[in-house]
Amino acid sequence: MVRIRFFAALRDAAGTSGVELPPGSLGELLDTLRDSFGPRFGEVLGYSSVLVDTERRDDPSFQVRDGAEVALLPPFSGGG
Repeated sequence: MVRIRFFAALRDAAGTSGVELPPGSLGELLDTLRDSFGPRFGEVLGYSSVLVDTERRDDPSFQVRDGAEVALLPPFSGGG
């Protein structure tokens, strides 16, 4: 399985901090998430960074292996 972690607005849109999915291409995994969590999630995902095992990935054909961790990070704001 692939562990997928959601942060900030994606976590809020999904109502959970993450899920597990079977391995596959990055595009397939992201499409499954859009279908599962709806339009607001899909909108935020469109401008989020995708990291696979801490490396940024944007090629939908990239194969995410069993045991990998995918982190989905929308832009953050704030601080002080």
